[in-house]
Amino acid sequence: MFSTKGRVNRAWYFWHVLLDDAVIAGMGAALLFASDRLGPIFALPMAGVALGGAWAAIAITVKRLHDLERPGWHFLLMAIPFYNIYLGLRLLFGLGTEGANEYGPDPLAIKSG
Repeated sequence: MFSTKGRVNRAWYFWHVLLDDAVIAGMGAALLFASDRLGPIFALPMAGVALGGAWAAIAITVKRLHDLERPGWHFLLMAIPFYNIYLGLRLLFGLGTEGANEYGPDPLAIKSG
């Protein structure tokens, strides 16, 4: 979950990003509530969980880029206005590379045993 090695398919990426966003939003709301009501000491662990969720979101995006045969540093291209819309749509709807590529095996390949 926190590793940037390997590849993930579109469905895995979609559900993982949805979960990450829910966790980060929930932790952000809890962080605001906790720091207001209970003081800043309680907020520190919540901030750690939010940072962990942010890293998980970055890692899954890098894996999805790997499925599209793009290097992980292309994650930084998400900071470019308008191009980030194109890249986001490509991550959600673009077909990954069929078969193995330099980043690992096809996540949709059926393993016969």
